[in-house]
Amino acid sequence: MHIRDIEDLLDYRRTMRLSDHALREAHKEGLHARDVFYAVFNGELLEHYPDRRRVLIIGPIAEADVKLHVVCDYTDAEEIVAITVYVPDRPTWVNDVVRGPSLLNGE
Repeated sequence: MHIRDIEDLLDYRRTMRLSDHALREAHKEGLHARDVFYAVFNGELLEHYPDRRRVLIIGPIAEADVKLHVVCDYTDAEEIVAITVYVPDRPTWVNDVVRGPSLLNGE
């Protein structure tokens, strides 16, 4: 399956859920499940890992000037599973969409 955007991902699945891990990580960031769903449904595809059947989505958090990264697994034919969420930080990320130099060089 070739996924170009969020619509491609959502068109082929009937449901979406958050894994327990994703929900715990969201709570660590002071977020709720609704914040994660909002980020996914209003976000955009940042990276696609077709060999792992996963995508990295970047999306807004409602009423906050913060972007959220959500890694979703689409292995299941019926549902999308948000497997982890985090607010991108430095030095891992230079900004919301660009990885830091240590990750680009494989260090």
